[in-house]
Amino acid sequence: MLSPIALAQAATSINTINVTASRMSQTVDETLASVTVLTRTEIEKSQARDITQLLDGIQGLSMSNNGGLGKTTSIRLRGTNSNQVLVLIDGVRIGSATLGTVSFQDIPLAQVERIEIVRGPRSQLYGADAMGGVIQIFTKRVQSGTQINADAEYGSHNTRRLALGVNGSQHNLEYGFNLSDLHTDGFSALKNNNPDDDGYDNRAFSGHLGYRFSNGLKLTVSALRAKGENEYDSAWGPANFYDSESIQQSLNGKLEYSPNDIWDISLSVGESRDEMTSYVNDVFNSFFNTKRRQFTWQNDVALGEESILTFGFDYLRDEVAGTSNYSVNERDNKAVFAQYQREFGRNDISIGLRHDDNESFGTYNTGSISLGRELTETLRLVASYGTGFRAPTFNDLYYQDPWGSNGNPNLTPEESESLELSLRGKPSWGRWNINLFRTDIDDLIDWVEVAPFTYQPQNIGRARINGMEAGVTTELAGWEISGNLTLLDPRNRITGKQLTDRSKRSLRIDIDRAFGRTEVGATFNARSHSFSDTDNTLLTDGFGTLDLRVAQHLTSEWTLRGQISNLFDRDYETIRTYNTGGRELFVSLHYVPK
Repeated sequence: MLSPIALAQAATSINTINVTASRMSQTVDETLASVTVLTRTEIEKSQARDITQLLDGIQGLSMSNNGGLGKTTSIRLRGTNSNQVLVLIDGVRIGSATLGTVSFQDIPLAQVERIEIVRGPRSQLYGADAMGGVIQIFTKRVQSGTQINADAEYGSHNTRRLALGVNGSQHNLEYGFNLSDLHTDGFSALKNNNPDDDGYDNRAFSGHLGYRFSNGLKLTVSALRAKGENEYDSAWGPANFYDSESIQQSLNGKLEYSPNDIWDISLSVGESRDEMTSYVNDVFNSFFNTKRRQFTWQNDVALGEESILTFGFDYLRDEVAGTSNYSVNERDNKAVFAQYQREFGRNDISIGLRHDDNESFGTYNTGSISLGRELTETLRLVASYGTGFRAPTFNDLYYQDPWGSNGNPNLTPEESESLELSLRGKPSWGRWNINLFRTDIDDLIDWVEVAPFTYQPQNIGRARINGMEAGVTTELAGWEISGNLTLLDPRNRITGKQLTDRSKRSLRIDIDRAFGRTEVGATFNARSHSFSDTDNTLLTDGFGTLDLRVAQHLTSEWTLRGQISNLFDRDYETIRTYNTGGRELFVSLHYVPK
C-alpha cells in the first residue's frame, strides 16, 4: 500500500479517488467500502436540476420529495432513515440538530464539484449518525489552469437558473468563486389542498482559496452559503399561505503538512449553520436555528509499504435556538479514532475503532473490520462488519411543548450492527458488483402517546433491513450503459410490518452516446410501492419514469442542452399525497472558454 502522499500523486484522475470511505485519498478500487463517486462531468451529463434528481435510484439510495424544487427532501440509504445518514460539505458536518436531518433541497447543484456516497456504517470514523453511510459533497474547483463557466437554463413552471464561476489553480495557488440563482413558480405541492403554485427561490455562493508554501505546508479555506425562499402547503390549514426562509452555510479551514515521507498531518476547523424561519399568511410563525462548530486533528502514518495507520481527535459543538423551548440548547462531543489498513499478498484488511464522549448521553464505542481477497486479477471478494449509532436530537432530548409533549433526557443512542458481503468485478468490458447486507437497529426512538394528545420519545423500536445491491457499467455498440438495482426487506422487528416510505425494489438505468458533436441519453427510474403508515394500510403506488436528454456542442466553448423529464407524464408520488411535476421540459446554454 502506498503512502498517503504517493497514493494521491499516483492517481491520474479525480474520478477514481474518494476520501470519505477511509478519511484519506484512495482509489475506488482499493477501498474496501461500497462507494459511488459522481464527478462534475457526470453531473453535467445527467442534466439533473437538483440533488434529488441526481441521486435518486443510485445504488442503495432513494430520494423522496414533498412537492417540487425547494420542498422537504428525504433520503434513504440502504433503507435507513434520513437522520441515520451523515452528510458533509467539504469535510464539515451539516444539518439540523433539532430535526437531525439535512435540507438537501437547499444545496444548489450548480455549486457542486463531486459527490461521494459511502454505503454501510462509518461511525468508527465519523461517530454519530453514520449508521446507513456517509454522503460528502465537494464544492467546485479545478485541477490546473483557469476555468470560467456560465450557465443559463429555462423550463417548465417558469423555472429559471443562472450560474457563473471562476476557478483556477496556478503554481502554488488555488482559487474559486461561484454564484448561482434559481427561481421557479412551482406547482401545488399537496393534493386536495390550496391549489396555488408553490414557488421557490435559491441564491448561493461558494468559494475557496488555497496556497502551498515552500516548506510543503498547505492552507485551504472554503465556504458555501445558500439562501432559500420557499412556498409550501400544510394539511393543518389548507386555506392559509405558508412560506419559509432558510439558510444553509458551511465554512472550513484546513492546514495540511507532511514532516517526512511517511507522515501526513491535517488540522481543520469548520462551522455549519442550518436556519429556518416560517411564516403563515406573511406573519412570522417560528424559527429554528442550528450552529455546529468542529475541530479535527488527523494523522496518516505509513508503516512500511503495505500498511497505514490513521488516528486523530474530533471535537463537535452543537448549539440550537428557536421559538420552542429547550431545557438544554448546547452540547459538546469529543472523540478519538484510529484505523489500521494493511495489504498482504492478495489480501486486505481494515480495522477501525472510535470512542465518543457526548455531553448529553455519555460515552459510546463503535468499530468495524473489513477483509478483502483478490480471487483473480479482475474479481474481488469483500466481507465486513460494523457498528453504528445515531445521537438523539435536541428535539428528542429537550423539546418542551406548551401543550405537554416533551423530550426525554434519559434517551440513549440508537444502535446498529451491519454485515456485508460484496463481490466486485472489473473485466475488460466494464465493471459490476453485487452486495448483500443486513442491518439490525435497536433502541429506535419513537414518539409515544403517554397521555391523551401528549407524546414523549422512548427507545422502543427495533428494525432489520436485509438487502441486495447490484450494479453494472459497460459500453455496448457505442452506448455507455449503467444499471443499478436495489432489493430491500425493511422490517419492524416488533410488528413484522414493512418500514414506512421504503420501497422493496428500485431500478435505475442510464444510457448515453455521442454522435460527433451531439450527445444523447436517457434515464429510466422505477420503484415498487411503499406504505406511509406503520400499520401498512396507506399505500403509495410504485412507478416508473423515463427522462430524455440531448446536448449539442455548438462550438468548443458553447453547448446547448435539452431535457424532457417524465416523458410519458406519469402521475406518481414519492411521498403519499404530495404532487410531482408531470412532464417537464428544460433547455440550457453552457459556456466554458478554452
